[in-house]
Amino acid sequence: MASREYTVSVMERLHEKPSEDVFRKFNDDNAGISCMLKYLEEVGRPVSAGEISRYMHVSTARVSVLLRKMSERNFIIRENSEKDARRLMISLSEQGREECLRRREEMINIFSKIIDRIGAERMEEFISVSHEIKTVVNEEMKKLVKD
Repeated sequence: MASREYTVSVMERLHEKPSEDVFRKFNDDNAGISCMLKYLEEVGRPVSAGEISRYMHVSTARVSVLLRKMSERNFIIRENSEKDARRLMISLSEQGREECLRRREEMINIFSKIIDRIGAERMEEFISVSHEIKTVVNEEMKKLVKD
């Protein structure tokens, strides 16, 4: 088993500014407009704010704020539901689809630069290790919940 000192050292290094900032940037993007654009593109049909909220694991208030911002940028189309006129359904506009493609290309370019800098072999190793860490964390968290 890893020593306490080494374990604390690893935890501290994982929380250092550079890595924390990188992961926060990706998390912020995922919790915002990028995540909603991706979801709307993937489902390919009008959805309610409640569906978006459940998918993103955020409050409907947060979804409303994002929808307002997206509406101001003409990324979405809001329509009344055919089944319930009081319920708004949201879908991507053509401009929203274009923005989705633009953001996807932007992320591909960023990851391409990361791979070029660290190398494909190290990237594959990082992915593998990340999956192993996730598995251990999930297993250990389940044990905590049971206790």
